[in-house]
Amino acid sequence: MTCVVALLAVRLPASRVIRARVQTARGARRLLEPLAVRASGARCAVRACAPPSARVDEWMLVTGRTETPAALSSATTLAAALSDFWAQVCTTADSPFAERALVFPLLEADARAFARLMAHINSCSEVCETLGSSVFVAPRHPGGTNGNEPPAPYPMLLLKTLKGSGDEPSDEDDEDDMPGYYDELWPDDKESIAERAICNPPAQEAVVLQITRKWVEAVICHMGVCPFSHSADRAGLPQGGVSYPITRAKTADEVYLEFWHQVTLLDTTDERQLSTVLLITPDFMLRSAAGFDQFADTLTEALCLLGVEARQQLVFFHPEFTFRDGKDRAGADGTANYARRSPWPMINLLRTPQVRAAQKGLPTGSVYEVNERNMASVGLDTLDWMLRAQDWSRLYRRADFIEHARPPN
Repeated sequence: MTCVVALLAVRLPASRVIRARVQTARGARRLLEPLAVRASGARCAVRACAPPSARVDEWMLVTGRTETPAALSSATTLAAALSDFWAQVCTTADSPFAERALVFPLLEADARAFARLMAHINSCSEVCETLGSSVFVAPRHPGGTNGNEPPAPYPMLLLKTLKGSGDEPSDEDDEDDMPGYYDELWPDDKESIAERAICNPPAQEAVVLQITRKWVEAVICHMGVCPFSHSADRAGLPQGGVSYPITRAKTADEVYLEFWHQVTLLDTTDERQLSTVLLITPDFMLRSAAGFDQFADTLTEALCLLGVEARQQLVFFHPEFTFRDGKDRAGADGTANYARRSPWPMINLLRTPQVRAAQKGLPTGSVYEVNERNMASVGLDTLDWMLRAQDWSRLYRRADFIEHARPPN
């Protein structure tokens, strides 16, 4: 008989989430007694009055999935559903099962919304190491059919695992021997500025956070790249807290897990307590701006596809960030790029209503134009030196940065 387990309600950092969920699945006991089903095994409609786990058990039985474990998600939104989905994907290596089911009893049974969720999952497979390589997903929905199967009692995702598929990721794939510090003087060779500017991230998360906050205080706040950030701890209209979660994930699958957890957290936290999230991913796509761009595109598309953009929007930072808008600031050596060049890759989650309130009454494009002029006044060599040295103290010697226009009261 199928084993139905409940997903953990407690949210932890990505690495600990994975371990906790694996331990729970392995040690779980059945929550309900097996249903009494006709010995003939004839296909029958799943009873709508039964508890969720019982209805799932019965559907699994009549579809011949008695060996498929099912996890009941408590998600009520697509964002929370994706967080639970990626947690399942990330436990693939520890699962002995060829197929698992993730069931969403509390998710609104809108077939079109569920189809959009699947469209996003399919697009993610192009940048993932596990999904689409060793893990494949098949949707089931109460409003749809699949062959001779009865409709599923709830929206669910069947995760099918092909053991031995694909290569195991190696630390050597994205690490090299580049030191984390540089001499004051540039070498004479002509390697690209972007290559010179990247430092290996510290092993200690406290140091990663310290450097990130120094960059936020100097570039984002003091220099005024974001005129609505008041300090490294306060931002937005109305002002609220700033969160700096760090994930040491190296694969897109794991970053997706932490990203959707942060989306859900921002959705469910009061804006005066938490205004914005800066998700720090120091070990992910550090030296591949193109790869990070492709990953970022899947997130931006997802917010639109899943209806999240009305509540949240994203800004991405990377040590090699280059604007792609075709204006003069585009190009790897443009000073304007340094408004979005950070010590390591980061994803900024913003509240859409706050962004709109802050931009109300401001001339279109004025923030970008002021940032371009301020960056140009610092100069390419200085901007690059500060990024590679992770030292932005020179900016505090300047008191002549152009201030952004303020929205009318």
